[in-house]
Amino acid sequence: MVTRTLNMPRLGETMDEGRIASWLVEEGHVFHRGEPIVEIETDKTVVEYPALGDGKLTQRLALEGDQLAVGAPLAHIEIDDGTEWPDIAAGEPMAPTAEAKIVDLPMPRLGETMEEGRIVRWLKNEGEPFERGEAIIEIETDKTVAEYPALHAGRLVEILRKENETVAVGEAIARQTIEGEAAIAAPAASPEPGKAAPVPNKTPVPLKTPASLRAAAPIPGSRARATPLARRLARQYGVNIAAIRGSGPRFRVERQDVLDAAGENGTQTTAAANSGDILFTDLPGGRIAYAESGPGTGKPILLLHGFAADHAVWAATASGLARSGYRVVVPDLPAHGATTIEAARIADFTAPLPSFIDRLPHKSGFHLVAHSLGSAAAIALAETRPGLVARLTLVAPAGLGLRIDADFIHGMARAMSAGEISHLLRRLSVRGSELSHSALSQLAADMARGRLIGLAGDAVGSSGGQRLDILPALATLAEKMPVSVVFGLQDRIIPWEQVTALPPRVAIHLMAGSGHMPQWDQPRDFLDILSDPGNGGAR
Repeated sequence: MVTRTLNMPRLGETMDEGRIASWLVEEGHVFHRGEPIVEIETDKTVVEYPALGDGKLTQRLALEGDQLAVGAPLAHIEIDDGTEWPDIAAGEPMAPTAEAKIVDLPMPRLGETMEEGRIVRWLKNEGEPFERGEAIIEIETDKTVAEYPALHAGRLVEILRKENETVAVGEAIARQTIEGEAAIAAPAASPEPGKAAPVPNKTPVPLKTPASLRAAAPIPGSRARATPLARRLARQYGVNIAAIRGSGPRFRVERQDVLDAAGENGTQTTAAANSGDILFTDLPGGRIAYAESGPGTGKPILLLHGFAADHAVWAATASGLARSGYRVVVPDLPAHGATTIEAARIADFTAPLPSFIDRLPHKSGFHLVAHSLGSAAAIALAETRPGLVARLTLVAPAGLGLRIDADFIHGMARAMSAGEISHLLRRLSVRGSELSHSALSQLAADMARGRLIGLAGDAVGSSGGQRLDILPALATLAEKMPVSVVFGLQDRIIPWEQVTALPPRVAIHLMAGSGHMPQWDQPRDFLDILSDPGNGGAR
């Protein structure tokens, strides 16, 4: 057995420090490869950091709540002297003590409850080298979007799974070369279909687990195990998570356990559970919920969702923009998400935005991006606050023509079951619905409260056509600022052909292979459109 120091890992390209959210292994307890040891909170997400080998945690050097720089010591651990456990903090690249080896890069487990992840974007191209700790891929789970760092220096040889694909945890998503001591113990990459696996020239020696590392029984009265989401909610609602007896496996504290302990079952609590970390601004008519990300000094960009959505639909887009240096603000509009303000008409949908903006530090220069019915709110804001908005981008906007999928609008507003929601969501994206059954059930429960019935009736008339007309307002705004419209050519909710009615000064972007949600179907191209100032249209 050898003693090693476990240091604060670098969990993302921009991470400089992290906070110990919770220890998941007690002092003196053993752990096994892949088992989460510590929960770390960064400026972007909360991640359970897994063991890279079998061992025992002998001494904690940092307490829960401590904020530590990358590379700072967290704990002393004992590992078998045959176990390779690289330091993935901010140190120098490993010395090349062995030839590079091609190995599989599996879909990582970014949380205890994660079973699969969607590849949002590859941050490295085939053939491109990377350093230890450098972010190589961005992954979306059912709870968050996170950058996954390289555990070793190496090179991305071949991408096996493309962007937007959903992959089970542990399944190979790429082939990579790794160098140095890590290459000695690493298994070779899976053989290509039709080819036999190479026969090793040595008989591998199995790692023996000493008697001192046999699993210990849980200590009665020890701190509760909990999911990252449950811990965030406990902090948000002031709940002592150690006092909760969890309903999950091995008494793990789950989301609903915290909500039950908080004693709140209203709109705000339910929506907050689905959205993770959110902020609130109190207005005369209620509270606006919103999320913020990116540097405070970055150029401000405001993302507005559409009908029957909330700020979470922009998760991947917001992450990419924040990484590019933008200050991103994403509110839940009235009658949606965790916002408590209701909206029976489109005018109610848009009315609180000016007051909400007044409470933000940025007072001008916003790039305003809105999706579908959110375009009505964006245009109203641009008209009432002309000095606030510097650029306007509308994604599959409502109000360009008469035709719309009225069945989708009224169906979402009156849905009562997860099955109804699932069928309707398939119309949004060429990828179809990827929500879990529990997420669909929660969304159905929210829709069943009837918050959107009045808004749906104001958006779609009795004949099934759109009642909203934004064309006159767009013509005026296009004289004052760059205006762009983005449509997917496979949009099943609003026909893309309605762009032919747009004023000539409006820039038009038509995206093949995209439906009503281009930001989901073509995330990289969509981000390029938002980030390129040349795509703003004529002035």
